[in-house]
Amino acid sequence: MKNLKQTFQLLFTALISLSLLFGACKKNEEPENETPVILHEEGIYILCEGNYNANNSVISFYNSNTGVATTDIFLATNGRGLGDTGNDLQAYGSKLYCIVNNSESVEVMNLSDAKSIKQISLQGKSPRRIVFDKNFGYVSCFDGSVVKIDTATLEVVATAQAGRNPDGICVTNGKLYVANSGGLDFPNYDHTVSVFDLSSFALIKTIEVVCNPFMLHSDDEGDVYLISLGNYDDVASAFQRISSQTDEVVETFDIPVTKFAVSGHTAYLYSSNYFTGETSFMVMDLHTETITNEQFISDGTQITTPYAIFVHPTTGEVYIADAGDYTTNGDVYCFTSNGRKKFSFEVGVCPSQLVYKKAQ
Repeated sequence: MKNLKQTFQLLFTALISLSLLFGACKKNEEPENETPVILHEEGIYILCEGNYNANNSVISFYNSNTGVATTDIFLATNGRGLGDTGNDLQAYGSKLYCIVNNSESVEVMNLSDAKSIKQISLQGKSPRRIVFDKNFGYVSCFDGSVVKIDTATLEVVATAQAGRNPDGICVTNGKLYVANSGGLDFPNYDHTVSVFDLSSFALIKTIEVVCNPFMLHSDDEGDVYLISLGNYDDVASAFQRISSQTDEVVETFDIPVTKFAVSGHTAYLYSSNYFTGETSFMVMDLHTETITNEQFISDGTQITTPYAIFVHPTTGEVYIADAGDYTTNGDVYCFTSNGRKKFSFEVGVCPSQLVYKKAQ
């Protein structure tokens, strides 16, 4: 009897061991939180700035091959959060650069998989936007400076002084244009654009513009287009054109513009009135300087709170980000070039910048 009891005990122990073994094998084969593989995949990175002081900025990724969106690819890849208030995301060479404003850093990642390479500290500078030219990155900072970063060493190599609270920044015709917003001095906004010669990184001119200049882009002819937000009272917002030959404002358009994207000589613009909730999406030919489409979205798709606009560099599709109520996850909508919705996907809070990643 004793031998029989021992036999049953041994058999029971063996069965439990086998059960645990097979269970462990299954768990290893099907991990619950596997990092999405994006190394060779084509897609779109989306910076979602989150809410100020909430430390909830994320980088989402839409995989064009699978149609799957990962809400926080940075966390999945690096095992940590991005930081507080992401302001800008740009690709240059094999790297992806993210300006994290309230964390006062530039997060540098592999473009292929969003793996962090280095955090460049800009403590005390409150960085805003970044552009690139000839192996250097230029970061506008709300402390009044523009910081020059070597993209090979990822070290700060020079600093220049612009105006009050620089924000938007762009490069064209061998020059750097910086929009001095004065945004921290409400209602006494700045009303200038600083122009730097890129070969010497020296200030060569200061251009007078409508107050509170915000975003600027250049077109295929080298002209610079600028949004000034005005003072939200007796000075209206303005859309202006600066000649990069004379560095003067040569045209002010009588159209309200909140944000815009340029592809060649075509600009996709939107206007969003925070107080009335009214929105409009337009298309402008920058060669003729005329609005060619006053109602870009042609199928009735409703965008609650437009927060970013982006043109796909190879397909010409137009992506519009919707921040919704500003506190919960937003959405990104993809439209054909004639304004018909193709698909949409969910991302993080306040999606504000999109970057194309090609297949590798």
